[in-house]
Amino acid sequence: PMVSISPSSGILDKAETVTLFNDMCLLAPGTLVDKKILWQENGPLSAIARFTVGKHTISAELIFNEAGELVNFISEDRLAVADMKQYRFSTPVKHYQDFGGYKLPSYGEAIWHYPDGPFVYGIFNTKEIIWNPER
Repeated sequence: PMVSISPSSGILDKAETVTLFNDMCLLAPGTLVDKKILWQENGPLSAIARFTVGKHTISAELIFNEAGELVNFISEDRLAVADMKQYRFSTPVKHYQDFGGYKLPSYGEAIWHYPDGPFVYGIFNTKEIIWNPER
């Protein structure tokens, strides 16, 4: 896998490591065969993944459906920039489609789970994916 991050001491590095790992899980699952990721079974349709980059290790629960498709990514390690506190972060996905030979979700949400309830701050409907466009 060709994932490269140069660790620094910035406060957002751990949160951005969660974001990167989330993108890897949802859009580039081939990158998940990496020594930086430790896997632990968490039931028949769930796994805990610990992803280490530099000095930052984050964890996420990945939940799958009976077809083996990822249906949710949940992490407690993402920092909300609005108040610089950690809250549960999840990205439920569905409606898997073929995108250029890759079966990926075409619908997803980005959710902060605040103490007063969930806040869906992003809804994504993927129509097309263009790989390595010419510039």
